Amino acid sequence: MQSIDMTDKVKKVIGLSLAGVVLLSLIIGYAEYKYWHKDETIILDDAKVSGTMVSVRVLTNGKVKELLFEDGAEVKAGDVIARLEVAITEEEIKQLENTVQLAKDNYAQLAQGQWVKVPVQRERVTYPPASSASSSASSGNLDKLKERANRMAELFEMGAVSAVQRDAARRAYESALAESSSASYGSSSAPIIEYYTEYVDEFRETPAEVLAGAEQAIKQAELSLNVAKQEARESDVIAPVSGTIYYGVKVEQDLAAGDSVSRIGDSRELWLEAQVTEEIFDKVPLGKLATFSIDGKEIFGTVIEKIKPNISTQPEETQEPVELPDIPTSENQVAPLIGENQPAENPQQNPEAPPAENPAPQPPKIPDKFEEQQKPNDKFIIKISMPAERDFDCPPNTSTKVKIKI
Repeated sequence: MQSIDMTDKVKKVIGLSLAGVVLLSLIIGYAEYKYWHKDETIILDDAKVSGTMVSVRVLTNGKVKELLFEDGAEVKAGDVIARLEVAITEEEIKQLENTVQLAKDNYAQLAQGQWVKVPVQRERVTYPPASSASSSASSGNLDKLKERANRMAELFEMGAVSAVQRDAARRAYESALAESSSASYGSSSAPIIEYYTEYVDEFRETPAEVLAGAEQAIKQAELSLNVAKQEARESDVIAPVSGTIYYGVKVEQDLAAGDSVSRIGDSRELWLEAQVTEEIFDKVPLGKLATFSIDGKEIFGTVIEKIKPNISTQPEETQEPVELPDIPTSENQVAPLIGENQPAENPQQNPEAPPAENPAPQPPKIPDKFEEQQKPNDKFIIKISMPAERDFDCPPNTSTKVKIKI
């Protein structure tokens, strides 16, 4: 019976089996490595170029007539960056100047006072020629003059007539009385009193309230003139700072006071800013490499800052209540500030402690970055660096897509 040697065959089978096991182990190990170390690319679709920019606004209404620089150009503080056509003309300014001068002339004339025609009541006494009038008629006229003199005295006491009128009435009565009793007159003729109005010149000072009104008219006219001149000077828009300029208007565009003409900032201090979800925010670490494309060029940057929302995301019912200190009843006690330790109720509990002085109330401490807390942020934001030296155009608010490989 012939024997068969299986050693070589067994060796070959065993060798192939071992090679297969090793290959399979390598495949499984590589697959496991790739599974646990697989790459993930996060894409931020709406990242925008941001930076520290100063908005240049106009202070008067007008129309853009000229833009003196191109977007992306470097300007210096004090440069004229645009010219406006304002509504105020040279003729209108001249008219306002004339108004100011007229107001000043009017005030000067009023301050000097003025002469006016004042009506003054006069009276004169005439004596008629002697006549054959009866003594009874003379006696009746004398009684009327006496009655009138007494009436004028009463009116003078009341302030209704002047002393001149009172004295004239009295003199007329006394004259008639003397004439009636004098033997030199052949018959008593009573004097006749006539009243008439005479206009005399009288100097009068201008009342204080009239002068105040004239002075106010000068101020108002000068204010209108100064505003008009200011608007004329502001037809040139001046750059307040140095930096890179980016216009936000076009020629022939109408502007209202307060509208922005351009923004100026440091072109070296620009970055990309993207709003992300909380999940992506937690995945992306600081310093991670990012790629993006601007102006047709591929650019590399790194994650330089991560900003969380600075408003509370806790529901109101889960927030711990704040305990307020008790209000002291003694006038000499000072209410403790929130967060300070309450003083011991019984000072005898700690006899070694020195007597406490009543501290003056301190104002609340302003937290750090107070101005940032003044502006609530409800977004998760990632900032990505940009090269300081660039050969591509990237005005603010330029949108791009960012890829970050995790």
